[in-house]
Amino acid sequence: MGSTSTEPYGHNVVSLMGIVLVASVVGIGLVAYACTTLVGLVRARRDATAATPWAVGPRAAASLAAAGALAVYAWGAFHLLRYDDTEWAPACRAAEGPVDVTAVESYSATYVPLRFGCHTADGTTYAVGVPEYVNPAALTLALTAGVLAGAAALASRSARRPPAPGTAPSY
Repeated sequence: MGSTSTEPYGHNVVSLMGIVLVASVVGIGLVAYACTTLVGLVRARRDATAATPWAVGPRAAASLAAAGALAVYAWGAFHLLRYDDTEWAPACRAAEGPVDVTAVESYSATYVPLRFGCHTADGTTYAVGVPEYVNPAALTLALTAGVLAGAAALASRSARRPPAPGTAPSY
């Protein structure tokens, strides 16, 4: 269920700019973390200085997937920046489908999922502004990041466990 914006005319422009800025900064940080983690993995394997835990690969992949989810969501928020409180009628006019701007009774804006919808008198809602792929891609990448982070946590936990008595450690 999406949370409806409390703004009378759609999304708050300052909020959208904040989303784009924060998502960009955190996304860049996650990519940097993934790159340094992978470089450390390559160096450790090359120099054979330490046994590399199995958690490094999934941890780096999880941070890349999370960065992708943030980038896609920020891209959708960026698309909504062009609509201010005077632009909802042209946005609804540009909606897919046979919508007459005079038939639009109201519109709604949600942040999760990221959406701007024009509601007509017959109950039809036309989504405008946000590309169709944004919400499914952001959700898929976020779920992938969560699964990979869980796998990395399990791998890290099992790597810290001491080997059973009488068995050789596995690397």
